[in-house]
Amino acid sequence: MHTASQNVIFGAAKELITPRERTTLIGFGPVFGVPFESIHDDLYVRTLVLEDAWGERVVLMGFDLLFHDDSLTAALRDYAGEKYGVKPGNLHVAYSHTHFAPAVRGYDQHYHTDSYEAFLLERCCACIDRAFRDTCVGTMDFAAVEGDWNISRRVPQGNGKTKFAPNPDGDRDPNLYLLRLRDEAGQVRVLLTSFACHPSNLAQLHAISAEYPGRLCALLEERYPGCTALFFQGFGADTKLKRGAQEDKFTPLTYEQLEEVVQSMVGAATQQLEHGSWTAVPVRLAGCAFTVELPLEENGRAFYESELAKYSQRLGCPGERFVKTENEGESGANSFRLMWSCADYVVEHYEQLPDAITLNCGVVRLNPDFYIFSMGGEPVVSLQNALRDAFPSKRILCFGYNDAIAYIPSDKVIEEGGYEAGEGADLEYRLKGRCKLGVTGICVAGFGEAVAELDK
Repeated sequence: MHTASQNVIFGAAKELITPRERTTLIGFGPVFGVPFESIHDDLYVRTLVLEDAWGERVVLMGFDLLFHDDSLTAALRDYAGEKYGVKPGNLHVAYSHTHFAPAVRGYDQHYHTDSYEAFLLERCCACIDRAFRDTCVGTMDFAAVEGDWNISRRVPQGNGKTKFAPNPDGDRDPNLYLLRLRDEAGQVRVLLTSFACHPSNLAQLHAISAEYPGRLCALLEERYPGCTALFFQGFGADTKLKRGAQEDKFTPLTYEQLEEVVQSMVGAATQQLEHGSWTAVPVRLAGCAFTVELPLEENGRAFYESELAKYSQRLGCPGERFVKTENEGESGANSFRLMWSCADYVVEHYEQLPDAITLNCGVVRLNPDFYIFSMGGEPVVSLQNALRDAFPSKRILCFGYNDAIAYIPSDKVIEEGGYEAGEGADLEYRLKGRCKLGVTGICVAGFGEAVAELDK
């Protein structure tokens, strides 16, 4: 049986990653290949370092980016390992999934730039350095506050069909999760927040913004000077902010409307911080990284050839291969160009594409009763529910979006159908098919093996 210590050594830092060059955007089809026009608010990478009484170190990094492929994680694990002795399985990342961020490697295959990638890596390494150089001893505790901030975007229609629309009765996680770290004087030095909801809610598509996750962190830091706030996106692939929900559709929000939502979240967090009860989290750290294979139901090459022909016809370029251009076309045409480029890629590489998704996963043990589960892609809420049900004796936080790979549906979502089950998303992610039934069991088994190994 592992013992745990009430004290933890911790440090946190953030670094600016707003582009200093005129990069293109990434979050929506209409901005495919289009440079941003303005910067509404800055983007950051944030790092939390934890060390227990036995010298075990864990690093958690949150990014105000849509996604990145796992090459960045690998580089950061190498850096933290060589310089600070952090085990590869003890460094984990999560992207907030803001749809108002620059193109980077992963989801985007055409418009990312080597110069921004180099800038991003340099800022990440600097953030790790600063977190390690400003550590203190203190305690960690946990709380969750419930709010009416998100809503399911899936309305099952029966017969394997699901409509993209607000569903008050659909799956969602209403909780804003908080990990609070205080120094020996009792001052709040770090607030780790997690919430499961798509940051794709703004009407202004052409401005850089960290969306609600970045604003949440900024306001918490204003409220508690000397505190570093971090955000880790939950399993929120199938939810959006309720503020934009109408009867049968979602209306994009203004910045002022988004501010209303975030102010409500901050108010609930503040109430909890100043008057709520908290659960102490003694630490006995450990971590691991692993992969699971999710088999695909192949669509066949002919399907993608027909998709390529469809989008080629819409663009007026039948028979042509995709060619990278700079800021060309109206918004609708750019949406077609995104899907055209994806179909062109799949047709060209169909035989070489894998017949399964290799899903990056990870576990951080805070103590034998409290775990963080990390998963790549865009996991849905019901997959989180299944994982928690499989470990009823443990508290589990679920962080998604650790790489850019695919939507990760549960078996429930696959049976219901819809976008998150692969109807269109498989093409968008340049996959040769959608996930087969069995995802839930595969993920539960993978995390079960990881937890059992850490619990030895």
